[in-house]
Amino acid sequence: MSVLNFDSKQCEWIRRNLDAYLGNELLVETTSDVLRHLESCQACSRELETRTRVRDALRRAAASQVPPEELRQSIQHRLRERQRGFLGGSRQLAWAVALAGIVVVVLGGIATQHWIGTLRGRRLVASVLALGVSDHLQCAIKGHNYPNIANPPEVLRKKLGPQYAGLLAVVQQNLPGFEVLEAHICSIPGSPRKYIHFITRGRGTILSVILTRSEGEQLPREVAHRSETPGRVNLYEAHLEGMNVAGFESKGYFGFVVSDLSQDTTMQIANALAPPLMTALEAGPGSTARLDLGAVPRACPPPART
Repeated sequence: MSVLNFDSKQCEWIRRNLDAYLGNELLVETTSDVLRHLESCQACSRELETRTRVRDALRRAAASQVPPEELRQSIQHRLRERQRGFLGGSRQLAWAVALAGIVVVVLGGIATQHWIGTLRGRRLVASVLALGVSDHLQCAIKGHNYPNIANPPEVLRKKLGPQYAGLLAVVQQNLPGFEVLEAHICSIPGSPRKYIHFITRGRGTILSVILTRSEGEQLPREVAHRSETPGRVNLYEAHLEGMNVAGFESKGYFGFVVSDLSQDTTMQIANALAPPLMTALEAGPGSTARLDLGAVPRACPPPART
């Protein structure tokens, strides 16, 4: 049975040697000392498991990463130069071995940077998409800020105002099977952020379409999904707070489609809706693209229940 080991100095020494232990770089006697300690110390055993998982993840990333073509050609050229004199003596052999080591280090570094960059990109995407999920939950689900019978289009256009009214038709035309129950400019008490919120009903659920200013932020393209539309829009997906969300970005705006439908269905809806919304947002002067959300002073208005 394992017991806790509180010898901090021994643990410190063991942890300094764990990487060498994983790489089979220790002497036999030192390896035996490490094994005996790990059998009796749960903390160091957990540290070894953590380092093993990280090491395995990096190896998988390195195995899946294709090196740049320029680097591969350069290495092949240098190898051919060395191979001409390979049998000429130990000096050429040493150069070949050294070059092989350089290849391993360079490719490993490229794979590691790619893995870290992808991880950071996914975290950024999740943090941005979380805005849309939060807006959907607070206004549509928890707040129930929509009527049971849909407001007439002229009422919704009036709520959106002349600058935003044109977006209503875009949403209605590109959400077949859904009814727009409510559309308004929404804000969260205590926050300066405003967003355009379309609350729709269809397929047995409530689905939100949300637009908010991006404030200079950009989503990383390396973790995006390309839509099947001619415009090839970059779409982003996440599952947060029990909801599936698909996001996209336009000139100065983030857009979200949020629902409890499956992720595939949510992405399909966003795939059809994102391009026309982006066109409306990126249109020229005088169009619905000239949205000044910072000028909207009011919070989500609870509509009259019908």
